[in-house]
Amino acid sequence: MPTEKAHGYQICKMCEAFGQQGLDVLLLHPDRHQPNSSLQTTSVFDYYGITSTFKIQTLPNWDVVRLIKFIPDRAFALFFFTHAFLWAFYAAWVAGREKADLYYTRDISLAFWLVRLGLPTIYEAHVVPKRGQRALLRQLTQNSVLQLVVVLTSFIKKEFVAMGFPAEKVIVHPDAVDLSLFADLPDKQECRKRVGLPLERPIIGYIGRFRTMEMEKGIPELVEAMAQLPLLDGQEPLLLCVGGPMEAVPSYLELAHRLGVPEHRLQFVDRVPNNQVPLWMRACDVVTIPWQWTEFSAYFTSPMKLFEYMAAGVPIVASNLPSIREVLQHKENAWLVKPGDALALANALKTILSDRSTGEKFVENARRQVREYTWIERTQKVLKFVQPSSSEHI
Repeated sequence: MPTEKAHGYQICKMCEAFGQQGLDVLLLHPDRHQPNSSLQTTSVFDYYGITSTFKIQTLPNWDVVRLIKFIPDRAFALFFFTHAFLWAFYAAWVAGREKADLYYTRDISLAFWLVRLGLPTIYEAHVVPKRGQRALLRQLTQNSVLQLVVVLTSFIKKEFVAMGFPAEKVIVHPDAVDLSLFADLPDKQECRKRVGLPLERPIIGYIGRFRTMEMEKGIPELVEAMAQLPLLDGQEPLLLCVGGPMEAVPSYLELAHRLGVPEHRLQFVDRVPNNQVPLWMRACDVVTIPWQWTEFSAYFTSPMKLFEYMAAGVPIVASNLPSIREVLQHKENAWLVKPGDALALANALKTILSDRSTGEKFVENARRQVREYTWIERTQKVLKFVQPSSSEHI
């Protein structure tokens, strides 16, 4: 901590929101090697642009991830699981000494040990576990010490209920957004001036990591779509991708060259500070979530950028995936397209960029709906399922 990956921001926003409601919050996290030297002395509060409503403690840890290059994949998976399981016992023991009213974790091994130590626990699940982790969770299904399971999608809940968790103990809460970051945004033209973008060209935006867990997030499909987009009102459209990693960019430029897409139609920007993300979003004419179909993207994810897009007041074009449809409705608050279909993506972008009234309808509906998806709302919904005595010290 901090980390460029989205989970770090999500964890800290949850801690901030709990703290904003008057809870005494302590975030415990393992010591991990930070390869980015600029982050080694940066606090999470500065890096993520959040208020210091909670405390942070770093726990000693042997960072076994640094050994991945020296151990065969199959052996490393077992080694990593064993280390995580043993470290989680240590972390649970340390956490238990705080004598908190409530313990909240996204780590399966830590949830296992917290419950085994008799500590009132909420477990937040972002995936459906397999193999060893699944075996650990099965042992918690009927344990009353486990207060609640928070999941991102209805599909994750279905799998947890099938594992034996009581349905009433598993609640679905997608990720969220901090609306205060979007409250006083300037108009599109001013945003473009501030971040140095062309004022007149139609801009198609993707704001977020280009790849996650070695999986592409749809940038190649966007590049292919650009090859099929004509001039719009005499202007060449610009594809703007913000978030990194920049080492992925050469492959996108090579694809663009093969497809005949001029390089001046593409702009790639590394990660920007969280408090600047709204400016980049508002600067766009349309923003995208062009994911391919994978089990993870279809059923187990709730992208934070989705809710940020909704708050930014920009029309959204997204892949028509079950997880996305839990928030977005086709032709109501977004335009949904077949995953991995560059032609459908290009046609949708052309429609939105050419038909201002359709885009305005999407924006109005999305802004109204996103009020239900704030970090404060999310933490309040979680806490209402917990007994009153468990909502003071977390």
